[in-house]
Order: sequence, then C-alpha cells, then structure tokens
Amino acid sequence: MPGDRMITLPGVDRIRTQDPNNHLHCRTGQLLAYVGGQTPWTDLLMYGALGSTSAIYRHCYLLGRDRWAFDTPYGTGADLRLLGFEVFEAGTVDLARFESGLAGFIAAGQPVFFYAPRHHFPYWVEFMDRVGTVPEEYAFLHSYLVCGTSDTDVLLVDNIADDHEFFTETVGWDVLREGYAREPDRWFTGCATVRKVADPDRDGFEAAYRAFLATFRDDFELYDAVGDNLVTERATVAATYRAPGVNSLALLAGSRTLFCRFLAHTAHSERLRAAYARIAQLATALSDRVSAFQEGLPALPADRLRRGLAHLRTREQQAARLLVDEAADLPQILLPATVSSR
Repeated sequence: MPGDRMITLPGVDRIRTQDPNNHLHCRTGQLLAYVGGQTPWTDLLMYGALGSTSAIYRHCYLLGRDRWAFDTPYGTGADLRLLGFEVFEAGTVDLARFESGLAGFIAAGQPVFFYAPRHHFPYWVEFMDRVGTVPEEYAFLHSYLVCGTSDTDVLLVDNIADDHEFFTETVGWDVLREGYAREPDRWFTGCATVRKVADPDRDGFEAAYRAFLATFRDDFELYDAVGDNLVTERATVAATYRAPGVNSLALLAGSRTLFCRFLAHTAHSERLRAAYARIAQLATALSDRVSAFQEGLPALPADRLRRGLAHLRTREQQAARLLVDEAADLPQILLPATVSSR
C-alpha cells in the first residue's frame, strides 16, 4: 500500500442502522447495518424477532444484565446464511497478524470485526463521559467494525451518535498499538469478516418462520414485572440505562419494531400488520416514558404506566393468537420478491 492512501470498502455510506430502538448487541447491530447496505432483504432476518419475553426477564431481572448483552434470537449466523452471507470467524489474533491481514480483507471488499476495550479509544471515552457511563463499565469490550485502512490510520464505522446512527471515525494505528501493548489479552478477540456468497433463500426463511411459530408460546408476564418494579428501581438504581425495566422495555420495543418490518414481506392480513404496528408504537412510547420515570423527570405517574403496560400485554396476547391462527391457514407466507413492499 504506497504512501498513506486509505483503501476503503465500497458503499461505506450505505451502512445505516437497522435498529432505531438501540437495543441490539453491538456486533449484531454492526452485522445487520453492514448487510443492510448490501441487500434490500435484511427485513427477512426479523422473522423471529418476537422472541421470548421470559428470556428477557431472565436476562434483565435475574441476571441483572443490560440490553446490549442480550443474545437476540434474530440476526444469527444461521439467519445470515439464509440471507446469502457467510460470517468467517478467526477468533483471537495478535497485533502482527491483524496488521498484516487487514489490508487484504478490505481490498477484497470484506469488513473486519474485532473486540477491544472501549476506554482505549478517545472517541468512546468522550461518549461515555457525556452520557454518564458508570466508571466500572469504561473498560468493557466493544465490537469495532473496520471499513478502511492506510499506513497510519484505520477507518471505523460506529454508532454512538446521539441518534444511534452509524458514522465513520478515523483512528490512528498508534491507538491500536498502544492499547494492545497495555492489554494484549483483551485485544483483537472475536475477529471476523463477512461476505455475500448467494442470493436469499426465501424457501429457507419460510421454513424458519414456520418453525419459529410452532414453538412460539408466551404469556407476556414481563409487562407486569416491569410495572411491579417501577418504584423500587427508581429508588435503587442510580444509572437509568442499568434499570431492568428500562432494559426490558427497550428490548421489547426494539424487537416489535423489527418484527413489523418482517410482516411487510408476508401475506399476513392488514389487520395483523396494524396490530403489531400499534404494539411497536406503544412499546416504544412506554419505553421512553419508563426511562423518563426512572430518571426522575416529569413523566406519567407509576399507576398510569402500569395501566399502559397491562394494556400492552393484552394487545400482545390478542395479536399472538391471531398471528399463529393466520399462519396456519396460509399456504405460502412470504410474498414473492416482486410483490414485496420494499
């Protein structure tokens, strides 16, 4: 690579968030954003976005973990293969191997992903200072998406803007080398790349969606749990983003929003699509209001929030019954590609 010429992936400007609710694990969000810039069919990945509210309860309440660490059942490696993409994983590599191999992947049109501690990157420290990240989380690992490289710099694409949209950030190789020297065991872990290898397997998505529905059972008691713990969490959890109710509702709102995108590609009725669109809207509104309540801002009182959560649970139960019943009567669920709304 002569001089200091930056080589970049084509279409970096097409890497846009697929997650307006900002609820996905960083690597999952990056993969979805990247493949979304390569194909118009990313919405097919969201067939299983409803997931299990019991899994969310265990994650947020029993384990006390935040939304970004949740292992979402959508956007998995198997789903990406159905979409026509293959993820190649290299695991942990050392600095020398990373430096020597990066330019080759970028020149071949393949992004490179790796994990490293957040506090080694100045732009992440500025962000964490600004949003009030608790000190013990500064050193957490984050997935970095590399889309360009030169002799002196690497081009990262990240989504810590206020609107959670992806942007480019040029970081000097010296930042990576100094960080690696400080904590070599925590750098360049989970290295991977992704490549488009085929067209979407629409029959595969049809089968995967039917398999998902065959095991879809949920009583949606999580909505009650959020309501029951509102006051206690406001009194005991200092950082809003760490409150179990805040994390649970972000996961609920995000998953319902993404599931609506999948429904647009199906033969499900307009009645069902409208029902889930309303659920996504209400879940997003309640997510915002519970966050405001947790922060102590002027917000709806706890009793009104509980009524809203109970109402949403009822809507979820009704929509879930209709979803399963409709699918059982449809000989073909996915619309032909030429008929799809996108």
